[in-house]
Amino acid sequence: MSLPTAVTCMLKYKNIDLAPDLAGLIRHMNSVEEYREVLQGLQSVWDNLTLLGQMSGTGIDMSGTRQSFNQLTSSLLNQLGGEILKKTVLELGSKAQVAVDILVRNLYERTADIGFLSTDEDIRAFLAMALDGHPDVDETADLIALRARLVARFAEYVAKYSVYSDIILLDTAGRVMARLDPDVNVPVSHASLLKTAMETDAAYVETFGAIDLLPDDPRAMVYSFRVSAPDGKVLGVLCLCFRFANEMERIFANLASPDDWSVVTLLDAAGRVIASSDPFHIPLGASLTRSDDASYRIIRFAGQEYLASTRPSKGYQGYGGPGWSGHVLLPIQHAFNKDASTLLGHLSREVLEAVTTSPSLFGEALRSIPRQAERIQRDLNRSVWNGNARQSGNAVEANAGFSKILLREISNTGARTKDVFERSIDNLHQTVVSAMLQDSRFQAALAIDIMDRNLYERANDCRWWALTSAFRSLLEAPAAAHEAADTIAGVLAYINSLYTVYSNLIVFDRDGRVVAVSNPAERALVGQRLTEEWCHRTLALGDSQDYVVSGFVPTALYGGRHTYVYGAAIRSLSGERVVGGVGIVFDSEPQFAAMLSDALPRNEAHCIQPGALGVFVDADGRVIACSDARIAVGAQIDIDTERFDNAPGTGCATVVALEQQYYALGAWSSAGYREYKGEGDPYSSRVHALILVPLCETLVERARPEVPAPAIALDRGADSVEVATFLIGNEWYGVRAAQVLEAVDAAGLTVVPGAGADLAGYLRYDGCPIPVFQVQHILQKDAVAPGPTNLQQVIILQRNETSRFGLLVDALGDIPEVHRDRLSELPGMLAGGCVLADSILPVADRETERMLLILGVERIHARLAPGVTEPLLKVAHSSRVDLLAS
Repeated sequence: MSLPTAVTCMLKYKNIDLAPDLAGLIRHMNSVEEYREVLQGLQSVWDNLTLLGQMSGTGIDMSGTRQSFNQLTSSLLNQLGGEILKKTVLELGSKAQVAVDILVRNLYERTADIGFLSTDEDIRAFLAMALDGHPDVDETADLIALRARLVARFAEYVAKYSVYSDIILLDTAGRVMARLDPDVNVPVSHASLLKTAMETDAAYVETFGAIDLLPDDPRAMVYSFRVSAPDGKVLGVLCLCFRFANEMERIFANLASPDDWSVVTLLDAAGRVIASSDPFHIPLGASLTRSDDASYRIIRFAGQEYLASTRPSKGYQGYGGPGWSGHVLLPIQHAFNKDASTLLGHLSREVLEAVTTSPSLFGEALRSIPRQAERIQRDLNRSVWNGNARQSGNAVEANAGFSKILLREISNTGARTKDVFERSIDNLHQTVVSAMLQDSRFQAALAIDIMDRNLYERANDCRWWALTSAFRSLLEAPAAAHEAADTIAGVLAYINSLYTVYSNLIVFDRDGRVVAVSNPAERALVGQRLTEEWCHRTLALGDSQDYVVSGFVPTALYGGRHTYVYGAAIRSLSGERVVGGVGIVFDSEPQFAAMLSDALPRNEAHCIQPGALGVFVDADGRVIACSDARIAVGAQIDIDTERFDNAPGTGCATVVALEQQYYALGAWSSAGYREYKGEGDPYSSRVHALILVPLCETLVERARPEVPAPAIALDRGADSVEVATFLIGNEWYGVRAAQVLEAVDAAGLTVVPGAGADLAGYLRYDGCPIPVFQVQHILQKDAVAPGPTNLQQVIILQRNETSRFGLLVDALGDIPEVHRDRLSELPGMLAGGCVLADSILPVADRETERMLLILGVERIHARLAPGVTEPLLKVAHSSRVDLLAS
């Protein structure tokens, strides 16, 4: 999202030129409105000062400064508003994207579940028996008993996959042959999914909305597919009823905080609300205006204006979802005033200064505003300084006192204006950095949520597949187990084709010897004995709800790389003893890489922010996965792990240094998902997700520290002299104001190669080239590096009516009036006549009595001018009055 900059594109808002997309929003941005009011108040002061300058007859014209500040005010407010709008829109878009993509990831697993469960041999056998001359299941004892066992099997399934509320088995006529929920009395279904599931060429049928099988749920979500006999004959249809409302509540709970005014919704293809984080605010069934063609849109709903963002699903593993979109609405009056600055409270001053002043975080248009304000203020200070210099020796003029007061007020107003610009930019910098910290924490929570949800499925898969009747019966007879290896391998291969997140599925006997694998490339494992600790634990499990997870360590089952292996015991058909086990090898490298990629923060172009890192680490700080190949799996991350070792389900945000770079670090600790790592789950593993977004280099160039101007007591009277003060390097100096013609910008300085350290160059002044001297290295033993020439200024000094030269200075100070007797002369032969100062002036310092060196024009000339060509020092005779008049 970019803001137009051309004046013709701007709209007027309270006498300020604003970009069109800000004109209707800026009144809701409290911080921007505050600065607008202050700056417009100062603009009125500038109007008055301009008028007074014109009336004073002193030649002081502030109209240029007034216009420059007015233009900069417009630029500042546009940039402030644009950055705040961009931050808000990115946050809305992220929430909308997460809302739909988290759901789609979940639904992808459901499409695999129905494909596998519909081929279950127990379900096939029950339907085949029921349809073989037994029209009424309730009247046949054998079928009643078989159905009871099947319903118990359904209960086992839902105990593991609690994302389902019910499982329903229908015959080809729509009669309910078996279902898990006994409280729903629907004997026959006429739902269209029945016909579709029996005829479709797809791998599943996805149905959402009112359905007669679930009469109390208007938002029923059902995954169905036909159950077929080995010869292909259709026996019926199996339905898995997804807990849609319950799942959306979980997703919404992770996206909304107590102080969040946004409403997260899910829209169907027609733009109707099918899920809402606040149905009292945005009700179900409401039709909303989408923003598919823009990053955001301002919409009206129920008499209120909202900032809204819509995001379609990015899909997962080739599954695009049901065609729904995440849609987030935020009331405009609450959209832009969220305070995230508390996230910066724990940062050291050094770190905070480094990241909030980094040029890499902000666009050139924003970075240029402080520079422009500094330039305007520098030009203004020079004008005021020159005005005061012109007053020197003219104290008898009637308006001299008024001019002094006017110049002082102009200087003060300029300083106040510049201070407002600096504070506003500084506040914006802190806001942007706070938002980056907040966003990195949000994305870290997303990353760990994706991980927990994914591994929840893995824990379920191994336990469910261990209940496969074919595995149980074949392993129960050890002598026949190896003869049945091909049968088991065929089942495993079919499962692996549906669940592609595994590199291999392994079935082993009670001795830990591999019977079959799903991956043909791993067939050499067959007959080998597994010696890894997770295998021994698997064979010792107590019941069908138990499972084990290996440590995240290198394993030969994954080519010597790190991964998790999930295991569950295969029990005999009677359930009395363990006859083997199933081990599923998680394909961790691509799966974790995809999770981290989906969680990395993105910019307004929906691209991953350059340099952003995503990392999963264990409790000891060892890397489980990283989006950057430079950080190896198993390595110890070079960050203090105590900084992000939070309680499960909580996180933090901070700034850390990593490889000479400051990063915004968001961290979130795993709390599991549903039963996985829950209170009743004996499995526990502390894992943290880290999202790191680059801020700036740790070694950044620091701005030169400000040197406070000396406090000089003022005197009045006939026997007084005005001293023009200026900064060179890190010290303040003075020169008699009567010897100053004026100060000019150093931008026109021409450097002469090989001229030496004393001569900075030549400057064309009043039609003639004059030398400009650099005296910092003479005056200061430990001189700081000179500032950039484009920030320096030149004081034009007049030795006599025919000789002028310039001094290169870093800043201009006050021109106080002091009694002559306060100046103490320095001997001319001090230090061999090489001292540039001819007198000193005591300065009232808060801590110590300091002296201000008063440089002498004659001494500077005597020390530096002999090496300069004489004709360049001579100018045509011009009286001081003529010069002032010009």
